[in-house]
Amino acid sequence: MSDTTYHAAVFGATSTIGLEMLRAMLRQQPARLLLIGRNPAKLEAVADDLRCRGAECITVTDPLTDFATDWNRLLAEHSNGQPWNLFLIAHGSMPDQAETFANGNSLAQALAVNFVSPAVIAAACATILDTQGHGTLAVVSSVAGDRGRGSNFIYGSAKAGLDTFLAGMRHRFAKSSQVRIVTLKPGMTDTPMTAHLSKGPLFSSAEKVGTLAWQATQAGSSVAYLPGWWKLVMTIIRLLPAKILHRTHL
Repeated sequence: MSDTTYHAAVFGATSTIGLEMLRAMLRQQPARLLLIGRNPAKLEAVADDLRCRGAECITVTDPLTDFATDWNRLLAEHSNGQPWNLFLIAHGSMPDQAETFANGNSLAQALAVNFVSPAVIAAACATILDTQGHGTLAVVSSVAGDRGRGSNFIYGSAKAGLDTFLAGMRHRFAKSSQVRIVTLKPGMTDTPMTAHLSKGPLFSSAEKVGTLAWQATQAGSSVAYLPGWWKLVMTIIRLLPAKILHRTHL
């Protein structure tokens, strides 16, 4: 690997938005990628796609919710003696709200996948970057975390917790000026996770969102709404009085 090769580890590498981010990256520069995911077949398919685009890829299958995993050790083993430029955390799931709310085990799993696991991994990654003294941690969250709404408050509450965790880490590492922590907040995106939803005018393509996410990561944005107009949409929703919100089906 040359000194100019971008060095990144991706958690949840089968994520559609994550894949589009990596494709955008590879249009600009060569990269050595550590791809970590839960499904080995899908993981290899992603790796093959990225190899065709010039990336060097190593794959590791992991459930991402085994909290006994020593992420510091795993990342050290696969660092090839090089510092990391980027850690990208992209995994998550959007469970059926009614079914999950009625089942304690399902509820706990949803919170583990969407909040606990990304937070645990983010803490390990931020510590590594702080030791290096530079690098970027980018985490895919969601606009759903901006306000609790009846249609998806389980998913949204997990993302709200993740947003707060990342904001706290930005404060914690603020004096490490070369360590950047980026919260990526996509709005409605056409991916397999939203395949069951009707596609309206607020939906964006995964390619567009992934490209914008890569641009925000390059820029080191603290918080990036994807596309940017979602910031205005969610500001309006946050400011709605409860009496009005409760009349809607949001």
